[in-house]
Amino acid sequence: MDDARLQIELKQRRRKFRMAVAAAVLGAGMAAVGVAIGLDRTGDAATGWGVLTGVGAGLAVGGAVMAWLVRPGATGWRTEGEQTKRDRLQAQRARQLWMFPLLTLAFLFQSTLAVQDILAGEGNFADYIIAPMPVIYAWIVASIAMGWDHMSRTQKRYLEDELTAVLRARAIAAAFVVLMAGGTLAFVLGLWRTDAAVTALPFVLSAAGATAGIRYAWLDREFGKDA
Repeated sequence: MDDARLQIELKQRRRKFRMAVAAAVLGAGMAAVGVAIGLDRTGDAATGWGVLTGVGAGLAVGGAVMAWLVRPGATGWRTEGEQTKRDRLQAQRARQLWMFPLLTLAFLFQSTLAVQDILAGEGNFADYIIAPMPVIYAWIVASIAMGWDHMSRTQKRYLEDELTAVLRARAIAAAFVVLMAGGTLAFVLGLWRTDAAVTALPFVLSAAGATAGIRYAWLDREFGKDA
């Protein structure tokens, strides 16, 4: 690794480390506030503070893990070769494309309950936070599959090649079929019951996003076996 690239990489790692530490501190603060206030609450109020605690804990753990990975004292990355770094980043992308669809599906049940409460006019603050969660994760999966995420844009030289374009096209084509089929079903449900169509939409979007990610990761693994 030449000096110019080393300095650029060091600067990027320092920026990522500061952001990760800030996220961890913010998450820890959110979790602490949620626990401190939510312990004495019941019902919907307790649910809202519980959501804050959960989001804060996730942010704290994620920030701490990222801070450790890009910590200033780490030196192993400096001797990482071109092919080693390419393999590592592509494996990291594959892990994300397996993990985020699972998170999307995990939030679907809670989202469905929240949507039903909102449609019934009984929604609270926590419901409006929980309801869009699977849709948000579906967008994250789709952005990774399409190469719109931060890592894909900043590490393009390692993550973009002819095989990537082929895998992306097949994954997005499969997701498009799922989206069209699901959207059609939601439309039919809407002609019968509007609330049923609204309830179905998170499932449609989650299924389309998960299809893009899982299809891409699966094809990447299959092509890797043949390589």
